[in-house]
Amino acid sequence: MKDFELKDIKMEPTLLWGDKPLFSLGDAIKLLGFCKLNDAAVLGIEGFKIVGGKRIPDMDCIADFSVLVKSAGKNFSAASRDAAECFINSIDDSNIFLEFVLVKT
Repeated sequence: MKDFELKDIKMEPTLLWGDKPLFSLGDAIKLLGFCKLNDAAVLGIEGFKIVGGKRIPDMDCIADFSVLVKSAGKNFSAASRDAAECFINSIDDSNIFLEFVLVKT
């Protein structure tokens, strides 16, 4: 696996925090569409709130899909995107911004 950067798919994040691209929930779903078109997998997602000029991790919005590498095998990319979509749709707080770890298998 190798890192898959956003410049590889030419998608603009909702906002940049330093050099870290962050996505709103709606834009995160769009990102998954770009990942599908480019057969990229989602290795992990971290959620943050931006409060008073600070990026605060939300411990309820962290997902690690690395276990799918072994269990899904050749279907890892699709399985990770499906799991990521379920995870994103489970987030109730619309003020969350998500950071992704994307890979190409």
